Amino acid sequence: MLSVNSEAKEESYKDKRRFFWLSQPFLPLLPSLSCWFGYAYNLPIVYWLTALFWFVLIAILDETLPADNNNPPEHLLSEIEADNYYYKVLFASTPSYLINITYVCWFVGNHNLPLVDYVGIGVSLGIVSGLGLAVGHELGHKTSYFFRRAGKFLLGISGVPHFIVGHLNGHHRLVATPDDSSSSKMGESLYHFGFMRQQPGFYRESWKAEKAKAERSGKSVWNLENETLQQHLITTALFGGLTWVFGWSVLPLLLFQAYICWWYLSLIEYCQHYGLKRELQSDGSYKKATMQHSWNTNMIMSNNLLLNFVRHSPHHLSSVRWYQALRDMETAPRLPYCYSIMFIAAMFPPIFYRLMDKRVIEWAGQDMEKINIYQPAQKRLIEKWKNKGS
Repeated sequence: MLSVNSEAKEESYKDKRRFFWLSQPFLPLLPSLSCWFGYAYNLPIVYWLTALFWFVLIAILDETLPADNNNPPEHLLSEIEADNYYYKVLFASTPSYLINITYVCWFVGNHNLPLVDYVGIGVSLGIVSGLGLAVGHELGHKTSYFFRRAGKFLLGISGVPHFIVGHLNGHHRLVATPDDSSSSKMGESLYHFGFMRQQPGFYRESWKAEKAKAERSGKSVWNLENETLQQHLITTALFGGLTWVFGWSVLPLLLFQAYICWWYLSLIEYCQHYGLKRELQSDGSYKKATMQHSWNTNMIMSNNLLLNFVRHSPHHLSSVRWYQALRDMETAPRLPYCYSIMFIAAMFPPIFYRLMDKRVIEWAGQDMEKINIYQPAQKRLIEKWKNKGS
């Protein structure tokens, strides 16, 4: 039972990061600022600013600052979710993504850039599109028609129009099972996961869901109620319009940054469920996902950038819960480092395996049957870890 003092402390809970969330409307402008600053001061390295910001500065801050101790109490979550301040912050960020992509296209269309600068701008824009994907994901999970449409618009800007339908109908239903194209397997490299399963998997799941919905209504899948088609039309209209206004030189940039955004998503999902598997029930179905089926971190900068998405177990426990109400679950599996460092490690599979495989084995209590294993690596992994202690 809680003491009187601890009850009073929980009742007086205040979000210590309440005003820190106001960075959200400004984060999307980083590529625009880098274009202006890099050209004005002849500093081409600045075109890579967003990549340096994410993979260097955020990594350093996440690993050196104290863990995020802002954790809303369970019994106040409904009240916290009802605070419309948090919705307004997200909606205030939406025009910033549109302004940013428009300005960057204007800049590229009006300047002759060396290839390395062009690529740097594309990478920076793609990472910001990844942040936009996080906002679109947050809104796309909500049941409100208005929130869902706002989420679709953001995902259209990011260039990942098929994401949310495939995510809701595939990943959240099949998470931490061998059938989920978005749950990485122990011994599976990032590149096999991304190229062969996760990226094509979203296309398949989104169109499969839309086809089933259309058939139930007796319609063709090619109708305007098809949410995946709607979002593709948004992306096509936006990218086409920007190309028409600023010239053909921006089209490769837009397609390149969209693919960078896809890899940003692949990196996130590769790290979130690596090797974790739900148990089978006697009827052949999988048990419900618990907080044990997602890898989590609790770094303050990543929490702010990705809308507490790094507290991933609570998101799968209640997918409609708003970002400000996601809690840090101390008993949930933990990644050894922040997302930025784990992303770099994932690009070098031997390093990632060295960091994570032992943790997966410990999570499974040395029972290889409980692990989601990549079949071509199964024999090797079983021989390596068989009878090994922790």
